[in-house]
Amino acid sequence: MAIHNYNEVDILYTLMSYVNVSSSQDMYYTIAHTILTYLEKIPDISINDLADLCYTSPATISRFCKDLNCKSFANFKHEIAIALEISKDEIHLESHDESEAKRNPQFIVDKIYNETIDSLQKVHQSINIHEIDKICHMIHQAKKVHMIGYQFNKIISNDFQMKMLKLRKFIYAFVERGDEIQRLDMIDEDSLVIIITVRARQQLIDSLIEKTCEHHPQILLITMNKEYQNDKIDYIFTIDGTESRYSESSMQGTINFLSLLDLIYVRYGLLYRK
Repeated sequence: MAIHNYNEVDILYTLMSYVNVSSSQDMYYTIAHTILTYLEKIPDISINDLADLCYTSPATISRFCKDLNCKSFANFKHEIAIALEISKDEIHLESHDESEAKRNPQFIVDKIYNETIDSLQKVHQSINIHEIDKICHMIHQAKKVHMIGYQFNKIISNDFQMKMLKLRKFIYAFVERGDEIQRLDMIDEDSLVIIITVRARQQLIDSLIEKTCEHHPQILLITMNKEYQNDKIDYIFTIDGTESRYSESSMQGTINFLSLLDLIYVRYGLLYRK
């Protein structure tokens, strides 16, 4: 199973989230929109110049960065620089595939869908219904359920949240950058924390688990990374599948997780519907 080293926690995704969900009258909307408009200039811009572009103060820009869970404006610019560097090579087919795609555009259609189908088949073959039942039982027994995901997995979490609500099970889904840290006071020993992450990067997940454990919840990790281990996690559920090697963003992984959560939703409804 191939998990490419894509940038799972993406500052660009977070900025787009502000633009998508905030009112155009909101100052943070203005800041996020301005940054995305002048994206290439941000790594070299001063906080004063950005404040002028946004018709606001440097202090407001600083607060905006901290709201993004960045320690400082310099740290924020560094993350933007990394994201821009990665995106320079966002799509990078092997030379043979790129030549074939130019010769026959239908090739890329077949490649993407064949790889997606193949990855889903691997997920399908790896799933044990008894493990799905265990996850459903954990969700059913928990007085509070909190879901944490990154990038597209936030959207998947929101979708799962709405479906589960129709089954009369309320789930919190953290959707903003830093929510999983800033809102830990909502979590307690009666809670189940579900973390969904394709790659489960060691440093990121270890730090999150460490902070989460201070509140003594049950923790369920769902991932495609079979190498990740942490004794503080109550249950790690791993799925097979492949991930694209020609994109810096997750492709098959997000589809795999969407299908898995749909399975959990249907099975939960069959087991616990009222």
